[in-house]
Amino acid sequence: MKTGFARLLRLGESRGRLARPAESGTASSARWRPGLEILRIGALLLILALGLSLSGVLQRIDHLVFDLGQRLQPVVPPQGVVIVAIDSHSLDRLGAWPWPRATDARLVDAVCRAGAAAVGLDIAFTEAGSDAAGNAALAQSLQACGKVALPVVLDSLRSGGQIVEGLPIPQLAAAAAGLGRIGVQLDGDGVARSVYLWEGVGAPVWPLMAQTLLTIAHQPVRGSAPRPAQSAVPSHPYALAAADQRRLRFVGPSGTVPRLSASAVLDGVVPPGALRGKVVLIGATAAGLGDFLATPVTTQGAPMPGVEVLANTLIALRDGTLIRTVSLALSLLITALLALAPLLWLPRLMPLGGLMASVAWGLVLVGSAAALPMLTGWWVAPGGALVAALSAYPLWGWRRLEAARRHLDGELRQLRRTVRESPEGDAPAKPKRLSFERRILEVQAAQQRLRDLQTRRDDALAFISHDVRAPLAGAVQLLQSGKMDVAARDRLLTQLRRALNLSQGFLDLSRAQSLEPSALVEIELGAVLHQAADFAYDEALAQGVRFVREIPDDPIWVRGDFDALERLTTNLLRNAVQHSPAGSKVILGATLAPRTVRFWVRDQGPGLTPEQSARLFQRFSRAHEGPGTPLSGSTGLGLYYVRLVAEKHGGGAGVTSHPGEGAMFWVELPRQA
Repeated sequence: MKTGFARLLRLGESRGRLARPAESGTASSARWRPGLEILRIGALLLILALGLSLSGVLQRIDHLVFDLGQRLQPVVPPQGVVIVAIDSHSLDRLGAWPWPRATDARLVDAVCRAGAAAVGLDIAFTEAGSDAAGNAALAQSLQACGKVALPVVLDSLRSGGQIVEGLPIPQLAAAAAGLGRIGVQLDGDGVARSVYLWEGVGAPVWPLMAQTLLTIAHQPVRGSAPRPAQSAVPSHPYALAAADQRRLRFVGPSGTVPRLSASAVLDGVVPPGALRGKVVLIGATAAGLGDFLATPVTTQGAPMPGVEVLANTLIALRDGTLIRTVSLALSLLITALLALAPLLWLPRLMPLGGLMASVAWGLVLVGSAAALPMLTGWWVAPGGALVAALSAYPLWGWRRLEAARRHLDGELRQLRRTVRESPEGDAPAKPKRLSFERRILEVQAAQQRLRDLQTRRDDALAFISHDVRAPLAGAVQLLQSGKMDVAARDRLLTQLRRALNLSQGFLDLSRAQSLEPSALVEIELGAVLHQAADFAYDEALAQGVRFVREIPDDPIWVRGDFDALERLTTNLLRNAVQHSPAGSKVILGATLAPRTVRFWVRDQGPGLTPEQSARLFQRFSRAHEGPGTPLSGSTGLGLYYVRLVAEKHGGGAGVTSHPGEGAMFWVELPRQA
């Protein structure tokens, strides 16, 4: 049932005899135009990719791809940075939080005595409190150490209210070696992925605390940017102003940065040299204390303490691994190019190949977008290109199906019109105005056609005077002899049949020689092959030969002449039947390549020698001829016709055979995308 339906569909879609270029525009407009469809689908893909990219609805996809790249990178514990953690053990040992300022001072003293290159306190000292002595002790420790940075916190007075800068109290700010801003940007999904290098109320005046610490430690700052001019970042005096956003490259999940307990540092039980020459960050890691953030490398639901996010920011600034986002214009250009890439292979591949190529392209996009920030330090959002990659195949398939539907509708309308109209033929075409250059080309083409017609006329005269005359003269002699026994009648019938076959073959050759590339239309080759097999079936049945068809079910589109290709295939099948013994089989099949299609006929006959194969496709040449070879009605024009039609279609014909092993005749034609 499936095969029968496929054959019916092919016949309905591709009867080339009903779709001549000279016919009305209905059938012509229904043909599949790959170039036009590529433009249409390309425009759809661009609108889809760029529109979705600009709308921001694909941010979740972009976040997933970015996070994938972060998780796949190898985890290497960093050097030169240590966290002194206010953990649960320290709280049990030193008491509940907040600790007295004197305890903070002791901790700063212990870290500085251990030889730290710089110390960052991830603790807000925005209120003086009632412990004046503790404030004084802490200020003295900060001043004595000379390498401690304190945080600036940007916060709102209330939810949605005015943004304020939370500075350390003046006593501590004056004693610190520097101030720096802490905090990261949370995306719409609540994950911390980026920071602003400069931020502040009214103007971006505050650098990151990580940058301040590197400056204090006299270590290079490779991922920073100069402080922007206030006029370059327009802002309201009481609004938050930010500049130079960068994405963070995390060194690993929570716990990757080395930690020491604050209580161990105060008790002096840390290994010697554990803090010497390193940047030390003091902050909370105990559950319920301080801020914990979801990050791209968060695993098993374990968020990262804010002090470790600060450590990752410092490492990225020091190592130059902060990730920049390409400009909007460049991002849209890259998205557009990647969105159009599937159109390079979809017109050239079969449906299954196109599907596999589209899936592979989507995987390449995901992998490349995930790896690009780790390899180059640049981020390009892949969401728009990825959606286009996944949409290109169904869009292309839809347009192919739509073209097939329009073609079938056009063929049906043409069939109804043919039935209604008289059989005199088409009306003369309206003359067209041609340019001067076009007229020259038309004259040259007409001259070439005239030379071709002259050659064909000479061939016709030679054919009539010799090839047709000989069997007719033999028939006349038999009739004049008056001997009309059974043997004479058989010889007469053979001569007349040979003359008829020669005439028919010559007419077929004349039509084939007149084929022009402009007369070829898109047809479905499978329908041609099936119909030719149906025509040759009765002859095969009479010879006791069985037909086997190995023709793909998927449509095979070529540019050609339906009648010529049908007769070509019929010639090959009849030739195979004539040289096949009773009880054998003849196989008709087709094999697809990316740019061509080869259909073939294989028999189980006596086979051919190399000498026979070499002259087989010449005019008036037969495979098995010579003394003692009986006349079978073959004119020697069939295989010459096969070669001629194949060449007129931009292809070729050949034979593969060995004596005693049968022969396989093949024709190769260019495929339509």
